[in-house]
Amino acid sequence: MAAAADPFAFYAALAVCPTFADVTRPEVYARIPDDWVVVIGDVEGSTAARARGQYKDVNLVGSSLLIASFNALGRSDIPFVFGGDGATLALPESELQRARPAFLATRRMARDGFNLGLRIGVVPVRDLRAAGEDVAVARVRLSDRFALAAFWGGGLALAEKLVKDPQDGERYRIEEYAAPTAETFVGLECRWRGVPSEKGETLALLVQATAGDTAKSVRTYTSVVAKLVEIFGEQAGHPVAVEQLTLSGDPGAAERETRVHRSQSGGLTKKLYQWRVRLISALGSCFMRHRMKIGNIDWSRYTRDVVRNSDFRKFDGTLRMVLAATEAQRVQLEKWLDERFHAGELAYGLHVTKEALVTCLIFEREGGHLHFIDGAGGGYALAARDLKARLAEMKK
Repeated sequence: MAAAADPFAFYAALAVCPTFADVTRPEVYARIPDDWVVVIGDVEGSTAARARGQYKDVNLVGSSLLIASFNALGRSDIPFVFGGDGATLALPESELQRARPAFLATRRMARDGFNLGLRIGVVPVRDLRAAGEDVAVARVRLSDRFALAAFWGGGLALAEKLVKDPQDGERYRIEEYAAPTAETFVGLECRWRGVPSEKGETLALLVQATAGDTAKSVRTYTSVVAKLVEIFGEQAGHPVAVEQLTLSGDPGAAERETRVHRSQSGGLTKKLYQWRVRLISALGSCFMRHRMKIGNIDWSRYTRDVVRNSDFRKFDGTLRMVLAATEAQRVQLEKWLDERFHAGELAYGLHVTKEALVTCLIFEREGGHLHFIDGAGGGYALAARDLKARLAEMKK
């Protein structure tokens, strides 16, 4: 019997771009097929939640949507972007039935575990094209183990707008809930302390070209990436350094992870899970400190793999980055961005803090782990608010 066709064959066949700078080249992107959909996940009221001190909860919920989807579909090589207070995925329409229970379970967990609303909408790519916006995708190398998606075109922004529309969005939004199972969020962990910037500051940066045509947008994004390399060097301000990584012994971290994995469980089960997380964190700290090898896991390499597999920069029509910076580097970058803003080339949003947040997806301990990075205290969400203010200023 012939093997079933891979529904993600279109994406798997794309050549992997070797450097992040390639995201500025339209020719590396391929149009997503008409029979695919864009899935928008967005924590409702995330700004207010962060003001209440729930910024770590918001990050966890956004990450949970991704790991639940990966587990439901049995793969992680899916085009997605993590946005801090949510996530975006592109899927073949034929895979929606398999993925839908993950969406419903994540909405239930967000509500029961964190008292947060998670808005999820599914927009067919054909609807985006009918409305005049396109969406294309590329694969960009993150490390030897992972290649992540980058997106080009106004389709994702339109999909988000449609899903959030109070009336027209009803046709796209998913409103149901379903109880998660023990397997729904397997692999999601939140066990690192906030990572202090080795340079003093951690920046959450969003940059959006405002030119009306592709050629001008390409020039703008190319110049931004080149300026970042000029200021920060070839590593472009990687916000996570091996020396700064410390596993958390904070009971609060274990409690938040428990809310994800045991939101439907009783008090005793939750308490036992928390103690398990704290014990594993203590053992992991010991193994890494003493550079031990346990079974096929070389713990002396683990923190280096965390750095290599950190998703700290992405492109989905907007450049999104978390950067370690000195005050002088940040001032230099802001000055340059402000000049470009007043020249009408771009709008940007910036949030400055002292450390980065790390949320982990563990597929396997030996190299197969992916880490989402955001700035502490609001990160991408507050940078997005700053970006929106500048975009509004440009329209005046």
